[in-house]
Amino acid sequence: MKQEQRRRGVQVQSVARAAEIIRCFLKEPELGISDIAAEMDLNKSTVFGLVNTLTSYGYLEQVESNKKYRLGITLFELGNLVLSRIDVRSEAKEICSPLAAKYPATVHIATHSEGEVIYIEKMDRGSTLISASNVGRRAPMHCTGVGKAMLAYLPEEYLAQRIFNRHLQRMTEHTITRKSDLRKELENIRQTGIAVDREEIELGLTCIAAPILNHNGVAEYAISLSFPYGKIGEVDQEEVKRDLLVCTQTLSTRLGYRK
Repeated sequence: MKQEQRRRGVQVQSVARAAEIIRCFLKEPELGISDIAAEMDLNKSTVFGLVNTLTSYGYLEQVESNKKYRLGITLFELGNLVLSRIDVRSEAKEICSPLAAKYPATVHIATHSEGEVIYIEKMDRGSTLISASNVGRRAPMHCTGVGKAMLAYLPEEYLAQRIFNRHLQRMTEHTITRKSDLRKELENIRQTGIAVDREEIELGLTCIAAPILNHNGVAEYAISLSFPYGKIGEVDQEEVKRDLLVCTQTLSTRLGYRK
């Protein structure tokens, strides 16, 4: 559904026009009055009044060198305020609950600290035999789905200081322990947006994971579906990946990420 079709109820024309002026800057960093008037099909005097009002409140600011306008500091302050008030754990739980209902898997929501995964939420249909991921538990990043999903979208400095400067612990016979192999794995994750744990932290456990990215494209969180003891064979893995990406992309957008 298009954005225009989602708008309902009584609207004030001048406020709507002001909002559309701000949206014009999604395409161009700086615009003049003539540019905005052409984009919105309005006369220059109308646009000037709206732009002048937005500027006086800090939503726009004028560039001294060319007299054009750009987004103002007030929008930056409000944007940061919105991000600071987002409860990722609560929103992720709500958005991902259909995954727990649809698939014979445990849904994990995780973050990271000092090179380790920290599980912050866990959802499933009932009792689970998965022992590697109780809420609050830490785990190595290199052998978990959520861990690899986040590593693929963390800065190289983080990888160098927290991962590649130490021994990669072998948890099972399937754990990636060669650093060159892990780098190849992370590159593949960047291309697909999906990480897979193939019994790397716990035998019999297969996980499909994806990162949640912030406005800088850095992974702060990740979500996984963990299938124990052959349950992965009961589902269409490509469908799982599609459903998971819908959830993580929605949450990434909430954190300000834009492709």
